[in-house]
Formats: sequence, C-alpha cells, structure tokens
Amino acid sequence: MQMHPGSTPRARLHSRRSQIVSKIAALAIIAVAHGCATMEKAIVAEPGVAFSLPLGQTATLRGSSARITFAQVREDSRCPVDVTCVWAGDAKIELTVSTNGSGNDVRVLSLTPPNNETSAGDLRIRLVGLTPALRQSDGNMSRAYVAQLVVTRG
Repeated sequence: MQMHPGSTPRARLHSRRSQIVSKIAALAIIAVAHGCATMEKAIVAEPGVAFSLPLGQTATLRGSSARITFAQVREDSRCPVDVTCVWAGDAKIELTVSTNGSGNDVRVLSLTPPNNETSAGDLRIRLVGLTPALRQSDGNMSRAYVAQLVVTRG
C-alpha cells in the first residue's frame, strides 16, 4: 500500500474499505443485470394448441420431455406489408428439437405448405406464423422474431 503524506492508518483503512465496498457493489450490479438478461419465461406448449416461441427461446411440450428451440431465421423474403408484390414470398426458420432425451435434431420449416410441417420422434410440428411482418420502411433493422407453432403427438 502506498503511503500518502499526512494520511493516518485509520484514514488508509477507511479508504481501503470504501474501495472494497465499491467493488462488491459493482459486482452485485453486474450479477443482477446478467441474471435479468438471461432469465427467460418458461414456455410450456399444450399439444394441439398454437403457441408463440421467441427467437432463441425453448418450449417444452406439456406431458413430455420434448424441447423445441427457435434457433434462427434462415430466410425472410416475405413481401413487406407496406408494398404491393406479385409474389407473397416466404420465410424459413430453424428449430432444434429434442425428444425423449435424444440428441438435438435440426429441422427447417417454411411458412409455405407443405414445407411448414415436420416430424421429430413422436412429434408433429407445424409453423403457422412468423412475426413481425416485414415493412419496407424498416430497412435492414433487426427484428425480434416470434414463431407461432402447433405441436401434436402421435
């Protein structure tokens, strides 16, 4: 510890304690912020009922150990809602599916039938929507995508 002219041992101790308290407070704030950033609402899907799955999140299917994660949007060429298009376009998403403790299977679903459905184990997964809708006025702005899915068993 460096000695400062005119500082007493008591003043140095008080200064050291203040530094420690400041560091502990900073670490606590970082820990709380990290916890809030990584907390995600548990999504439990009911078989046969449409549910929303935000990008990067995982849903479990009630009554099974199946887990479905919305991994990424592979393509989004849908016609923006503020433009008139000749073709409606399409979007493709990638899901990671784990059934009955098996490894993760990657599935790509399209909004366009018949490629909007897939099977994994005893699950049948159907993509019924993807939000938000594109807008030309949004440009290349990143989007908080949410997939609407229906999952059934058997």
